[in-house]
Amino acid sequence: MPSCAGKGSEFRVPDRMPGAQLGGDMEFANPFEAEGNWYRGNLHIHTTESDGIHTPDQAARLYRDRGYDFICISDHHRVTSVKNKPEDLLIIPGAEMGRGPVHVVGVDVSAGFDAQGMKLQEVIDRINGQRGMAIIAHPYWSAITSAELAGAEGYAGFEIFNNVCNNIKGKGYSTVHFDEVLQSGKRILGFASDDTHCEKDLFGGCIMVKARSLEKECIMDSLRKGLFYSSTGMSISGLEVKEGKITISCQASESVNFVGYGFMGNLVCAEAGATLTRAEYQVKGTEKYLRIEITGKSGLKAWTNPMFL
Repeated sequence: MPSCAGKGSEFRVPDRMPGAQLGGDMEFANPFEAEGNWYRGNLHIHTTESDGIHTPDQAARLYRDRGYDFICISDHHRVTSVKNKPEDLLIIPGAEMGRGPVHVVGVDVSAGFDAQGMKLQEVIDRINGQRGMAIIAHPYWSAITSAELAGAEGYAGFEIFNNVCNNIKGKGYSTVHFDEVLQSGKRILGFASDDTHCEKDLFGGCIMVKARSLEKECIMDSLRKGLFYSSTGMSISGLEVKEGKITISCQASESVNFVGYGFMGNLVCAEAGATLTRAEYQVKGTEKYLRIEITGKSGLKAWTNPMFL
């Protein structure tokens, strides 16, 4: 039986994260060097128990039939149970708590609650009080400012891509928020999700998690450590850090963007008529953080979590 860490009281990115190092100056949790297997998951799904069109049983079957290994059904203010769960699908209990601009997905919580009148920090604290993991939902769509996100404490990160917000309002991407919060010095993670309500919301955003086994404790441990990448359809096959150079291998893509603080980083583009499956970046030492964003010809994307200097 694999050994996985138990629940934490709240999310905290450790000062020294396991994984690759660059001369002791840059550290991050590299899922491509971690032990275990890759598991596909989605952490934001609604059913007929709140405002979705699929029953819990239908939602579970849809995701499993599409090749997902785990999901978190996050109906509003309540934890939903699945009566006829597919045997090979892990279901992590969860709920989305929010009214107005405040929407936070609580992953691995025991109960939902109505967040009417509550401030963002109050919702996060209450999720942490259940020893769950707090992920702020769709900040761009919710009009949550980067300053508000930078001022909050104790949350794992937020959705840098939300499929339903992209479909209905064109506000699915919150990567500018991500960079502004990272530039403030906060260490957070980026998540892609579906926020499924109807058919067209299915299978637009997912996370690929490296874990020792498909058990809730192992998946949650990897999530808390940042041992995953997010995707709207692009895949990453390798990430190596050696002698000050970052090398990423991926599905054939149009561009690979190494994003750092301010003007730091570099955009690597494929030549006309060609594609990229590999890109390199030489670390300068002043980036403060680096994250990698891959874009395919069809506009599909993948994102690594940030590496912190």
